[in-house]
Amino acid sequence: MKTKTLNTIGILMVIMALFIGACGASTPLTPPDKVNVQLSWFHGVEYAGFYSALEKGYYAEENIEVTLNPGGPEINPIDEVLNGNAQFGIVSGDSLIIARTSQQNLVAVATIFRNNPLAITSLSKDNIVKPGDLIGKTIGTYSADLSDYFDLPFQAFISRTELDRESMKFVVLEDFQGANDIKAGRMDAMSSMFATDQLVMTRQAGDEINLIYYKDYGVDLYINPIVVTDEYRQSDPDLIARFIKATFKGYQYAIENPEEVAGFAVKYDPSLDLSYQQDVMKAQIPFIDTGDAPIGSMDENVWKTTQEILLEFGLISTPIDLSTIYTNQFIAP
Repeated sequence: MKTKTLNTIGILMVIMALFIGACGASTPLTPPDKVNVQLSWFHGVEYAGFYSALEKGYYAEENIEVTLNPGGPEINPIDEVLNGNAQFGIVSGDSLIIARTSQQNLVAVATIFRNNPLAITSLSKDNIVKPGDLIGKTIGTYSADLSDYFDLPFQAFISRTELDRESMKFVVLEDFQGANDIKAGRMDAMSSMFATDQLVMTRQAGDEINLIYYKDYGVDLYINPIVVTDEYRQSDPDLIARFIKATFKGYQYAIENPEEVAGFAVKYDPSLDLSYQQDVMKAQIPFIDTGDAPIGSMDENVWKTTQEILLEFGLISTPIDLSTIYTNQFIAP
């Protein structure tokens, strides 16, 4: 009788286990949301937050499967988002406003750099430290007549500092590796250089440089906002909120662990130099975390400045409602 009772209990336990397993099989986990992100350029630590969110499992915690698509000169992130190849894209703030005036309904939901890293670069020995020091000097620009789109920040700098264009000479930049063009004697200063990777290049070459930041003279632009379509923002705000939460959790991790996350960038492109990526990550931290607002958040005044510059130089003909092109609703306070 005792043996029969034990056998009965054993059978019941097996049946219960099978029942529980069947129940589990009938209620699978919700499949992850899949999104593509179109980067604005090739892989590098500018995108450290995305790498960190992938490597540390922050996207997985939000049940999102993320694919990062590298950019390049032939890829327009705005087009990639509008045609549906990517749900998120990284663009410049000025290009976003121009797109909006062409009825391309994109909206910025965060920005990677809160401060503009563009600066005028010169060798320390030449003592060019303020706008007036550029008078009589030769400046490296993207076009000799400043007509190139990438000369726009420098043109705005000249306008806001009331420098006379005729007081300077301009030659076209040829070498973007640190201060090589200056050392070659082709110019005294270089316009619109990034105080991130360009700064690291000069330091690695042993050059001491001075930087005149555009943002200190009223030219504050967002160079890498994260954008979505208006339709996507309205149709899936929960997914956007989870994505932005994970991404900037990743950027916070990158800020606190710059050397480790540089290795994440190298994982995505093994041709990258680890030491260089580590130094660039450290150099860009002050532009990501300005200390006066949450990382990822945007300031209305920066958007106003951008639009004023575009109007001044005829790149747009009429102002737009800036509240339609950006939102901080997805940024944690």
